[in-house]
Amino acid sequence: MSDDLRNRIADNLLALLPFYHKKIFRAEHGITGMQAAQYRLLGVLMREGTLPMSELGKRLYISKPYMTTLVDQLIREGHVERIPDTRDRRVININITPSGSKHLKQAGALYKSDVKNILGDLDKKDLEELCQSLEKIRSILSKIS
Repeated sequence: MSDDLRNRIADNLLALLPFYHKKIFRAEHGITGMQAAQYRLLGVLMREGTLPMSELGKRLYISKPYMTTLVDQLIREGHVERIPDTRDRRVININITPSGSKHLKQAGALYKSDVKNILGDLDKKDLEELCQSLEKIRSILSKIS
């Protein structure tokens, strides 16, 4: 693949981020930067299951001190719990609680509703093209390891 094509793809993918942050993950919902990181953390735990704190930090590109702050806040809210590793007492695993799963699902429903409202101005043809394009993008991106 040519560098020009990779540059165009990178530009187009990056151009989606401002739309995502401005229209979907909006401040009107009271979402701060820390809360956005909390949702990302809960999402990883929901998909992957219990993980060591260090692995969560690596997957989310979050420093160890900030991970501790995030996890402490989520523990106070009852959304995650620390579980000592049975094989290595230096390792602390983080597990999502039923409260955390419920909270993440509620937030997901809120954002899905917002997206549906945002799409309300598009005509049927645009909606069909957008849906097909997004399905194709998901399919292609799933091939990236």
